[in-house]
Amino acid sequence: MKEKRVKELKNELNVLLKEEVEKELILNDSKLEDEKISVKDIVKDIYLKRGIDVSKLNKGLINNLIDNISELFNLFKNKDKKTKNKMYLEIVYIVLLLILMKIPFDLVRDIGYEYIELITTNSLFYTLWNFAFLLLYTITLICSVIVLIRNFNKKYKDTSL
Repeated sequence: MKEKRVKELKNELNVLLKEEVEKELILNDSKLEDEKISVKDIVKDIYLKRGIDVSKLNKGLINNLIDNISELFNLFKNKDKKTKNKMYLEIVYIVLLLILMKIPFDLVRDIGYEYIELITTNSLFYTLWNFAFLLLYTITLICSVIVLIRNFNKKYKDTSL
């Protein structure tokens, strides 16, 4: 059982160097033998001791988005009516901002159509150009949503109830 916990700990400490992981395994040997202490708690203690903020670790784009959205919903549960109304208004503002953000992408895409029309009449180039801008807009939109929600969460996390 300890071998399984050691393997899990090694996987969780993937941001540390191999030598640092081995050192931490030695230092936390007694914790690994104790089944009452979870591996996640050991990892948090190690990162805390080293000054690494676990929330800032790269968890992936989708996981980061899901975490930020779930934190947003938790914020709404703990606020009074006046603060909730202010939060709703700000969310409407964010959505409008994200919708308006598509306009420059459409303008550049349409300008590109004019140049493609001068070069060729092949519809494959139109399709590729359109797909490229749709992909670029989607990536920009997802990243913007993550940043805006994270800033929104930080702003309202510290306000009083």
